[in-house]
Amino acid sequence: MEVLVKDIVAQAKKKLDACGIVESRIDSWLLAESVLGVSRQDLFLEPEKSISEEQAQKYFEAISERAEHIPLQYITGRQQFMDFEFIVNEDVLIPRPETELLVEQVISYIKERDVKVLDMCTGSGCIAVSIDRMCANADVTAVDISEKALKVAGENNVNNQGRVTFVQSDLFENINETYDVIVSNPPYIPTSDIDTLMEEVRIHEPHLALDGSADGLKFYREICTNAVNYLNKNGKIFLEIGYDQGRTVPELLRENGFTDIQVLKDLSGNDRMVIAGKE
Repeated sequence: MEVLVKDIVAQAKKKLDACGIVESRIDSWLLAESVLGVSRQDLFLEPEKSISEEQAQKYFEAISERAEHIPLQYITGRQQFMDFEFIVNEDVLIPRPETELLVEQVISYIKERDVKVLDMCTGSGCIAVSIDRMCANADVTAVDISEKALKVAGENNVNNQGRVTFVQSDLFENINETYDVIVSNPPYIPTSDIDTLMEEVRIHEPHLALDGSADGLKFYREICTNAVNYLNKNGKIFLEIGYDQGRTVPELLRENGFTDIQVLKDLSGNDRMVIAGKE
């Protein structure tokens, strides 16, 4: 027996609504496309399109996971970032659109120059792999303390035909070279704020990639203190920051001898990036 796609998607939306999923319509269709290979456009062309009961069951299994507030990206196992596709699971943070703005700033700075780049706290590898793919002359190294995260990042590097070198390291602990560019999206959420995050983030995304200690600045302190020793003359550091860290992080950079400090905003008008130089 076959069932109509439009009927099961409607049922899925109702289930997600009942479980408090805000973007229930979008998510029900994205999962239909991922699990069933059927998009809304397909249904416009074939309104009475049907699938088997077995396919419907598989779809509802995915819907049930989403109803438990498991992030959509962890269910599909994929996330688009800078026009590349990245594998994601609960060992890595899901790449965010605002981080694309950080990568764009790095790419704009590098252009066609021969540079060595260090990506600190790489997670899924989205920053490192994107820079590597979009800057032909960049030699990119990426660091993370998590062996599980590095496994995901390595798969993303291979899948996207990247040339990134990965190093397991607690920040600069196992780094022995100097670089022209250091970029990082470190954990920056104050510990006490984690319990206030939406369930998808609070329960399912790795706290190791979220928790920035009591004031959210632990990793910035360590990076700003040590980065000057790993940057070449006239090098640049690019940091993603929390919306309320547009003063504290620049001050840490200033205290450690960085100059030409800029704070840039995201598309929502929040402070989101800090760029600084080493003379």
